[in-house]
Amino acid sequence: MIQKSFAAILLLSSTMPVLAQDDAQPRGLRGPAPEYWWVDKIAGGASAYKAPNRPIWRLSELKRMHGARNNWSQQIILDDEQNVTYNSGAPGTTITPRMHPDSPTVFVIIAGNLRFNVEGQQPVTATKSGIIHIMKDTLYSAEVTGDQNALWVEVNVRGYSTLYPAADPKPRPSAGNSIVKVSFAHRPPPYNPPNQLYFNTLEAIATCKVHVAVQDDHLFANPALGYVNPADNKCGGGSLNTGSGKPIKPGATFDTSVPFGHLHSGAVEWWIIQVGQTSARFENYGEYHATEGDVMYVPPNTWHETTADTPSGPSVRLAMGSYQRISMENTGLAQ
Repeated sequence: MIQKSFAAILLLSSTMPVLAQDDAQPRGLRGPAPEYWWVDKIAGGASAYKAPNRPIWRLSELKRMHGARNNWSQQIILDDEQNVTYNSGAPGTTITPRMHPDSPTVFVIIAGNLRFNVEGQQPVTATKSGIIHIMKDTLYSAEVTGDQNALWVEVNVRGYSTLYPAADPKPRPSAGNSIVKVSFAHRPPPYNPPNQLYFNTLEAIATCKVHVAVQDDHLFANPALGYVNPADNKCGGGSLNTGSGKPIKPGATFDTSVPFGHLHSGAVEWWIIQVGQTSARFENYGEYHATEGDVMYVPPNTWHETTADTPSGPSVRLAMGSYQRISMENTGLAQ
C-alpha cells in the first residue's frame, strides 16, 4: 500500500500552506513560502503504480482494447481513495435507478449525451465536458440519448455501496454475496455552492465562469484552465483563468530522479483532459503529452508538473481527488 503518513521536522513556522497549481487559490496567496525539512521522502514514480493505476490511460488505447463493442466499462483507477471506471454506451443504454447512501458520485462526460433524472432535481442532459454531481442518499438514473455512443468517466469513493428501489426488479448480487431488503430514513442533501447538479466546463469558459465544480466529502473536481498564449485568455485574470507554465517541448531531456515541480505527501492527484492538450512529467517515469479524453494519474510522494500544451486556445485538465491537497514545491536537495 502507498505510505500515507510521514514524519516532519519544522524548520520555519507558518500557517499558510502552498496549494497545488490545480487548486483554486487567490493570486495574492502565491509567492515565496517558508521551507521545511521533510523526513522519509520515499521514491515516487513508476514503482509506485499498482494495476489498474498507471501514469496515463489514453482514450485511443481504450477504444482499441474494446474494438467494435459499443457498451463497455474499464476500471482505470482503484486505490485507497477512489474507484474509477471509463465507460461507453450506445444510444438507449440506461443506468437503472439507484443511490449510494453514504457517498457522492461524479460523472464526467467525454463524448455524446447522457440524460440524468436525479431525485429532487429537474432532468438534465449532460454533454461533452459536462460534470454531473450526485449527492449521497440521492436516487438517480440516466440514459444515453442522441445518435452516437456516449463516453463518460464515473468516479466513486472507495468502498461505496449501491442500493436499488425494491419496487424495481431485483438485481444480481456480486459473486459470493446475497441480496436483502433494508429500510432507513432517506433525505437527499441540498447542493451548497460551489456544488451543483450539472457543470459544463466548455460553457463556463465561454461565459468566464470557471470555478471548482465539485467539493464534497472525499471527492472534488476542479477544472484547471490554462493558455500557452496569454492573448487567447479572453477572460483576463483570476485564479483559474491564467496560464499554468511553459509547455514541455517534445524530446527535451531532463533527469527524472532529481526533484522538480511539486508533490503531495499523502494524497493522490489525477486529471481528466477535458479540453485541448496537457504536458506532464513524473518522477522516475518520464514525460508525455495527453489529449482530450485521456486520464493521467500521480501517486502520493511523487514529484510532478503539468502544464497547458495547446498551441492555440484553452487547455483544461480536470483535477480530481479525494482531498484538497497541499502542494510541496521543490526547493532543491537537502544539503
